[in-house]
Amino acid sequence: MLDCETFDVLGQWEVDRGDQFLHYDFWWHLGFDTLLSSEWGTPNMIENGVQPDLLLGGKYGHQMHVWDLRRRRHLQTLDLGSEQQMVLEMRPAHDPRKAYGFVGVVVSLKDLSASVWLWHRANGEWDVKKVIEIPAEPADPEKLPAMLKDFKAVPPLVTDINLSLDDKFLYVSCFGTGEFFAIRCFGSIQPKKDRLSAHRRHRQSRAASQEAGSAARGRPTNGGSESRRQANLFHQLALCRVGRTVLS
Repeated sequence: MLDCETFDVLGQWEVDRGDQFLHYDFWWHLGFDTLLSSEWGTPNMIENGVQPDLLLGGKYGHQMHVWDLRRRRHLQTLDLGSEQQMVLEMRPAHDPRKAYGFVGVVVSLKDLSASVWLWHRANGEWDVKKVIEIPAEPADPEKLPAMLKDFKAVPPLVTDINLSLDDKFLYVSCFGTGEFFAIRCFGSIQPKKDRLSAHRRHRQSRAASQEAGSAARGRPTNGGSESRRQANLFHQLALCRVGRTVLS
């Protein structure tokens, strides 16, 4: 809690934290008087980087928590499973009448996959379920660090997600594989589970053709010789559901 005039720290927000201990992100549904939070780790678990022994031991966060927003009290724990490690970024629906949102999970200890989960409210209770899974990419064990050699794969490592202002597209970035996905959400909340492997094949084949074309023209493949282009923000930015553009 911060003083609204001086920003001095007044104390912790929660009055009753229940079994919540680890923490990372939080969002709220004002119309439902509810706040939800996610988990990563304590400062000494992350300040020097992720610790392999803690990760493989399932010691990082794998739960979400539901709070009474007005009374600042813990109501419910939503456990995604101890193999789901580092429940991080939360993105709620922008429509204030809707009680759902998405949260990203960095890695599964089962197969190194990453995932996105949906939280939602049904019959007065909050629940969470996996709606998107991004599998790990096979790789030569000789080129992998010791912790990954037995898996023979590179984890996607979902590190950020975002939901478009009209709640129709979910964007997912993968730190481990350098990928970015745009996924359409159908039926208000259920994302379409695209064939991510097909996206990868398209990305790889396109990158290969671009590299070959650049080499044929005698230009570096990293784009270093390309002229910088002006961003066309005036043609792209609009405010949804207002009936007029923000920028002409």
